[in-house]
Amino acid sequence: MAEQPAQRAQLNMFDVIMLVISLVIGMGIFRAPATVAARSGDEALFYLAWVTGGVFAVCGALTFAAVGRVMPVTGAYYRIFATAYHPVIAFAVNIIILVSNAASAAGVAIIGAEYIAAWIPTVPTSLTATVMIAVLYGLNLLGLRTSATVQNVLIGIKLLMLVCIIAALVMVEPATASLAATQPHTDGLWKSFGMAMVAVSFTYGGYQSTINFGGEIRNSERRMPLAIIIGVLIITAVYLLANMAYVHVLGFDTLATSQSIAALVVERMFGPVGSSILSVVLVISVFGYVNVAMLSNPRVIQAMAADGVLPRSLAASVASNGVQQGALISFTLLSIVSVYLGKTFETILNYTIFIDAIGLAFGAATIYRLATSKMGALTHAAAAIFILSCVFTAVNILMFDVNAAITGVALFGAIVGMGALALRGRTKPSANA
Repeated sequence: MAEQPAQRAQLNMFDVIMLVISLVIGMGIFRAPATVAARSGDEALFYLAWVTGGVFAVCGALTFAAVGRVMPVTGAYYRIFATAYHPVIAFAVNIIILVSNAASAAGVAIIGAEYIAAWIPTVPTSLTATVMIAVLYGLNLLGLRTSATVQNVLIGIKLLMLVCIIAALVMVEPATASLAATQPHTDGLWKSFGMAMVAVSFTYGGYQSTINFGGEIRNSERRMPLAIIIGVLIITAVYLLANMAYVHVLGFDTLATSQSIAALVVERMFGPVGSSILSVVLVISVFGYVNVAMLSNPRVIQAMAADGVLPRSLAASVASNGVQQGALISFTLLSIVSVYLGKTFETILNYTIFIDAIGLAFGAATIYRLATSKMGALTHAAAAIFILSCVFTAVNILMFDVNAAITGVALFGAIVGMGALALRGRTKPSANA
């Protein structure tokens, strides 16, 4: 395996916790609760989906914390697959994950564009989303330390907005009646809960990408696992409180039939001025999520290029300020293409989560092949629960959105075939490579 360019440890504990939170909290929590409410059709089922998603996320955090402890290197999300399985599997899964992450970044950018559409009604949302992605590409050219500092500020603003929404639990009188009733909900319990969980999964995913920064975190073997667990616990608490606030202020039926739900809550609290301020904050939130995607994913591309499974020119373009220039522009272009292929949040949602479920299940299972010492009972239980949750999500999409599942399976199969042809004769690297 080719030697990676040396990386300087620049990230402290606070940076890593903020990265974890940034990787997970995108725009989903400002939109997905409406989708979860509509799909569940029942308030108790709605809360059950969010609590279950939190449990699965904590299990995933424990699992990937253990993985990160075993392999604390830059671009680890590729390295764990190449070491635990085979370069062909690593190539296929990581290409799929890169496509999925680019689609997620595109989906978040589209949500942000929807929120500001009233300001620029003649500009297509796809063009607005493209401009957002291009601006963040320019920011990331300034280097890791600059991008991480900006990221801390952006996620701080986003968390303040979520705290504001949560404050509605005590500042606003509860909804006494729905403004609009939902259509009769005819889906069965399995489908209602299963498809609600797909939307919930979209909002909780992303923390696993923290392991991509392993080579750039000070005292990584201790700090990275702890940061992942702390970050996911904070996110779970924030999500549950935010959803309680949505239902408290809007009522469940109104929540299920709305889109700009955060704007509605803030408008109830502060009037039209508050709604305008929220729109600005949500645009900042978009920048935060897409920015962290551009921090993480190019490190996977660079690791794959250094290993020779992608053009080596992408590995050779690491700048002195920590910027993987070729890898960064590759991910930027992939995100922009996803904007025009997906076009709407709902179209992107099932497609990206099905792909993610496949990759996450394979990624979590690497702990059984990489662990150099006996795993504790807690790690065993967490890994098993998390892998089963990924299978549950994929099965639900397969049952209720066959087109998304078929597209995901076909894409995965095609990429495995491409990898097998391109990497003929390659052997699995050692764990210490």
